[in-house]
Amino acid sequence: MANKGFNNLFRKWITSIDRISLFFILAIIAIGIWVSIIATPSVAMKLELSPFYFAKRHVIAVPIAVLIIFFISFLQARHIRLMSILGYVLCLLLIVGSLFWGNEIKGARRWISFLGLSFQPSEFLKPSLTILTAWLIAEQYRDRRFPGILFSFISVSLAVSLLLLQPDVGMVVVIMFTWFAQLFISGLSIFFVGLFVSLGLGSMIGLYFVFPHFADRINRFITRQGEDVDLYQIQKSIDAFKNGGFLGKGPGEGVVKTLLPDSHSDFVFSVIGEEFGFIMCVFIIGLFSAFIIRSFIRVMKSSSIFSFSAVFGIAVQIGLQVFVNICSSLNIIPTKGMTLPFISYGGSSLISSAISVGIIIALTKRNSLKQEIL
Repeated sequence: MANKGFNNLFRKWITSIDRISLFFILAIIAIGIWVSIIATPSVAMKLELSPFYFAKRHVIAVPIAVLIIFFISFLQARHIRLMSILGYVLCLLLIVGSLFWGNEIKGARRWISFLGLSFQPSEFLKPSLTILTAWLIAEQYRDRRFPGILFSFISVSLAVSLLLLQPDVGMVVVIMFTWFAQLFISGLSIFFVGLFVSLGLGSMIGLYFVFPHFADRINRFITRQGEDVDLYQIQKSIDAFKNGGFLGKGPGEGVVKTLLPDSHSDFVFSVIGEEFGFIMCVFIIGLFSAFIIRSFIRVMKSSSIFSFSAVFGIAVQIGLQVFVNICSSLNIIPTKGMTLPFISYGGSSLISSAISVGIIIALTKRNSLKQEIL
């Protein structure tokens, strides 16, 4: 009986989800395993670790990420909303803790160590906050007397304030951009959208004058001048794409991974470009784009303002992260330490991306699209 009940549940689930979107994500995860095995040994050996130290950790984390995707995809909207509140509060507490007891890396305290594992609380704050703001915005549409947009502004402001204390300007930009996108598609008047966007632009200008490292990156990008050590990584990244050409030099034949300290994380797309060429780069961009576009199309069928705002926000967040990582490695925008979802090495990023994808699949199920007006 138990097996029959599980089979019925699984059959109901598999017929309600967007199986094509799930396939896209599983394909990206498989590429991430392949790239990790190729890109990480040189970095590990520089740190005097076993050659496949990072690759093994990545491979171990992948089944956990896949299980998280499947688990969350079974949940209903009310469960996801509850999870977002708990996640938001817990992440804020952990970020506060990181300011006092976190590991300082490159002048920022973003990491917490627990039981021998290090994780970045702000990575998990992203999906939690996006779901929370979607819920608050939807509640205002349900009851005009409820100040949901004001509460979402307070929630975002609190998170941003703590992130700036670490500091993590890149995460602040992602969170604020996602929130602006949610406000825009939720039907907020152009006046208020313009007001919030102006506030965001003003904040960015303020960050330029408050955080020297942020201003330094902007200045180097504009002038293309600076110390050799500052421009070394981006120059090698560009060289990698040139060397890779159309078809790439072949798996394991690239040299950029031996030259860049962040070739397994921030500049993993450079490794892909050199060893697998232009075709693979376009293929990966195509997989991400297809998943994001299908998420938009799927949720547009929903009558739920909450689901629409939540899925749109999460999809924008994933797309923005992909855009920043790829464009940074191509020197289209100033460099920013942001991982490529499911492909770059990093347990926090991998699990956070899995949570985000699980939420999208859950909220775009056929039965979810027909339920809960809000």
